Amino acid sequence: MGEETRAQFDRVAESFVERGAKRSQMFGMPVLKIRDKVFAGTYGDAMTFKLAADDVAAALKLKGVEPFEPMPGRAMKGWVMVPLEHSKRWPGLAEQAWTFLK
Repeated sequence: MGEETRAQFDRVAESFVERGAKRSQMFGMPVLKIRDKVFAGTYGDAMTFKLAADDVAAALKLKGVEPFEPMPGRAMKGWVMVPLEHSKRWPGLAEQAWTFLK
């Protein structure tokens, strides 16, 4: 994970930690949890989000956004991977994920 990705993730994470989210690890990468469920995290130079079906469909319309596949060919249901180029959208997507799992 690059420095810019880490900095952007940390900015997003701070606002959710203040609201009760916990920082943790998944696949060796930083993630955010609510009630022991991961709702957002990093993977390489992207952030991943667990979203409702309608939000997944909308996110996948963005250039470069893909279903999250930590193992090729095995997409995690409801998860999207959003590249750093869309980091301005990360806070809103994290909010959608938080709301979905809260």
